[in-house]
Amino acid sequence: MRTFDYVIVGGGLAAVSAVDGIREIDREGSIAMFAEEPDPPYHRPPLSKEFLQAEGAPRTLLHVKPARWFEERADGLKLFTDAAVERLDARSMTVHTAGGDAIRGGRILIATGGRAKRLEVPGSHLPGVSTLRTAADSEQLREMAHGASRVVLVGAGFIGMELASSLSKFDVDAVVAEVEPRVWARVFPETIAGFLRRYFEERGVRFMMGSSVAAFEGEGRLARVVLDSGEEIPADLAIVGVGMSPNDELGAQAGLAVQDGIVVDGFAETTAAHIYAAGDVARFPDPMGGGLSRLEHWDHARAHGRHAGRNMAGARETFDHLSYFFTHVFDLSINVFGETADVDRTIVSGELGSGRSIVYCVTDNRLTGTILINATGAMEDCRALVRARPTVEDLLKEFEKPGVRPGELVG
Repeated sequence: MRTFDYVIVGGGLAAVSAVDGIREIDREGSIAMFAEEPDPPYHRPPLSKEFLQAEGAPRTLLHVKPARWFEERADGLKLFTDAAVERLDARSMTVHTAGGDAIRGGRILIATGGRAKRLEVPGSHLPGVSTLRTAADSEQLREMAHGASRVVLVGAGFIGMELASSLSKFDVDAVVAEVEPRVWARVFPETIAGFLRRYFEERGVRFMMGSSVAAFEGEGRLARVVLDSGEEIPADLAIVGVGMSPNDELGAQAGLAVQDGIVVDGFAETTAAHIYAAGDVARFPDPMGGGLSRLEHWDHARAHGRHAGRNMAGARETFDHLSYFFTHVFDLSINVFGETADVDRTIVSGELGSGRSIVYCVTDNRLTGTILINATGAMEDCRALVRARPTVEDLLKEFEKPGVRPGELVG
């Protein structure tokens, strides 16, 4: 049986960031990384944006590290691709791969990410009905989009809205069906959700709000999407973007605490000593809001993976990173810090849709989050503000500074 000082189960951003974290503390320990996909770790955000739109783009453009990075570290780091781990024995600290190998680790990290949810409705497996999670998914969607003229996007979250923007490059008629009354309901308050919906509609995207999918229909291939109202939408292609499920089965099988994700403490350690979890699959103590949270975005995977790696190597540091969400749709670059969805009111600095604007979200008279639109230069200032949680009175003093446009308080 092969033995490594560190075994990382997973091949995404959190996994490779854990390697960075380990090496910041331990320069010599042996590391094995097991990736289920055939590719080395790659960035997923471009799958619904730049990579999807770039005809013939090689997957190397997505890679977190160039190929030579792994080659130069081959003595101390072994990357195994197409190597799914099927079982974890927490007592013996051993992982078992689908290929029949058993590997023991001094410290083990589970960074298995998640998988796209599918709708359990009639016709959900018809050709032409798809999800987006992997590089292969994005390549397949690019090919199918070239032959499509009518696309239905199920869900108005990150995947649905980003695809609505990206598919405009393919000259298709895009309809977004969303069960909630507003777009991006888990992220944006009504003020910003309304602005974004109008922005998309002005660019040809249609919305069916308050609508859920009852069935996908067609003779051997998708031809229409049937809503719960009975309305039928003709479609050559439907992409389901209704969230993801954490790949936490390995933790459950090993007897770790699982609660829609593998439960970890502030050190990213699970309920079993020396076994850690990070990224999309981990449910961790929220340093800002309290309680346990699970986040599914690039910045969190990077920061939490590095944090776990450092602690695996002996750092014993509490996770206190304030992660942010980001997206790029049409010509809007949007970054989000903190709690911004269900708030009492918003303060808008600048004019939405015209250059740079920042939206300050307030609950109980204190700042809880910020939304930056085409204002990436203010990211660190906004991160610090959200951490400080100033009162509205103190926040408004920010608008008195030179170069800052007065904010408008809106409901």
